Amino acid sequence: AWDGREVEVKVGESGASFSNYFTIFKGEAKQIEFNDLFVNVLIKDNQNDFTVQMQPNLYSGAGGVNGNDDIKGQPIPLCFGQVRNITPVLVDPANRIYQVHDGEINAIDDVFEGGVALTLTTDYTVDLANGRFTLVADPTNLITADVKGAEPSSTYINKLGDIIKEVVITHGGIASGNVDNTLITALNTDTSNRVAGIYIKEPTTVIEVLDQLANSAGAFFGFDRSGTFEVAQIKLATGTADEEFDRSNIISLERLAPSVPNYRIRVGYEKNYTVMTDSDFASGITNARRMELTREFAYETATGSGVQTAYPNSQELIVDTLFDSNAHASAEASRLSTLYGSQRDFYRVRVKIQPYTLKLNDVVKITFPRYNLTSGKLFRVISLIEDAQVNEVELELWG
Repeated sequence: AWDGREVEVKVGESGASFSNYFTIFKGEAKQIEFNDLFVNVLIKDNQNDFTVQMQPNLYSGAGGVNGNDDIKGQPIPLCFGQVRNITPVLVDPANRIYQVHDGEINAIDDVFEGGVALTLTTDYTVDLANGRFTLVADPTNLITADVKGAEPSSTYINKLGDIIKEVVITHGGIASGNVDNTLITALNTDTSNRVAGIYIKEPTTVIEVLDQLANSAGAFFGFDRSGTFEVAQIKLATGTADEEFDRSNIISLERLAPSVPNYRIRVGYEKNYTVMTDSDFASGITNARRMELTREFAYETATGSGVQTAYPNSQELIVDTLFDSNAHASAEASRLSTLYGSQRDFYRVRVKIQPYTLKLNDVVKITFPRYNLTSGKLFRVISLIEDAQVNEVELELWG
């Protein structure tokens, strides 16, 4: 079988020792196509592994903590970081046992019945080693909880980069040595080490979970040429360019239509995983708590000055994040307003250069006697197509 087999593509000078060849791609085969003359191996990077189910472990329906027939075949929930007002899975109705995570967790901060906090020991007990809690008496209203989630190897993780790393390694099947830890740390730093969290109860794939996590920080993820997982926040190009291009090596340059800037950014935080209605509430709930539980997100806003005047059709950008802090939401709203509250340029450029030397997110400098590029401007590489036969590369640039 070809599907899932590791593939490495190397390039070097004709006649050179194979030890001097360098890797331009490392990923996996999908399948083969062939005719009388050729065999074509279809290859993809390791992101293809992220199309698998996030949680392969299902309730067996054998009873007790294995669940009954009502939840047989459903995924056991997963919880990472700080999450609020989640609906746990009732795994053992007879003994009133609920589960919030498949494994050890750090804490169950609160259990609520109808939005009103219950009392530890008096109303419920916890089993942190197995991600469960047990009610002392049968409830009459909806049960929810605030939880500090997974503690893999007895280490609680609640920073965005660390959660992404855990998902990639434990659920995406990527070896720990194939994760760029420097970029994981950088993402935590870029997000000020703010607390984040995600609760996964329904069937979903690893890549869908990673999308939610990355989008919370305006980040992207993928694999480099050597098959190493990377994640980084999207930023304007700064510093020293990885490559510089001018009329001597630019074959063609095309200015693409820019996006209309966003006049306002709204960033959601403190996600409420169980949006409740009046019929869900217990008596005695306060109005403040009631309002908190009837919305999914709280929001922080940043508004750009004069954007709507210059761009009458400008729209607001709404980004719902998995962060638990209004301070981070406010900081992220300001950051995104700087990024997207001004017009950014897009270019497609074809250049004469040795292929396989640039990569996505690299910084390039374009100097050209048109398009206000006379003095040179830095851009991020957001797309590249390489043609090794003629030593030409087509880049899409943003900045």
